[in-house]
Amino acid sequence: MLAEGINIGKAFGIPLRIHYSWFIVFVLVTWSLAIGYFPQAYLHWNLATSILAGVITSLLFFASVLVHELMHSLIARSAGIPIVSITLFIFGGVSQMGEEPRQPQVEFRMAFAGPLASLVLGGIFLAGWIWLRSIPQFEFAAAICRWLGP
Repeated sequence: MLAEGINIGKAFGIPLRIHYSWFIVFVLVTWSLAIGYFPQAYLHWNLATSILAGVITSLLFFASVLVHELMHSLIARSAGIPIVSITLFIFGGVSQMGEEPRQPQVEFRMAFAGPLASLVLGGIFLAGWIWLRSIPQFEFAAAICRWLGP
């Protein structure tokens, strides 16, 4: 099932795909942000600004999912495990490995790498929000960082 989808390129030599189901969740997340979250959090924004913020936030959110999966894959590859591809789909992302890890410590490092990447990204977005929130000209960027941070 996850072999279906659209090839979007490669990262570190690993083929990247978007499964068709990803578009459903992308639209839902974007819609929720553009029609629900941003208009309530930023009452003075017009609809176009909220929609643009929703699209950009959704793209960055899914880029974060991709970074999470890439970290799993890069740790696996550093242990000699071939990575066939990474696919983003309705429930997140999945790395397709050519074989399973043979050692528990490799599997632990792989399992730990993704959440660590997410934590680091969350910290970066939180720092961005803290830094940008007091600068009126950067309210748009601060709003995106606020949603993406922890």
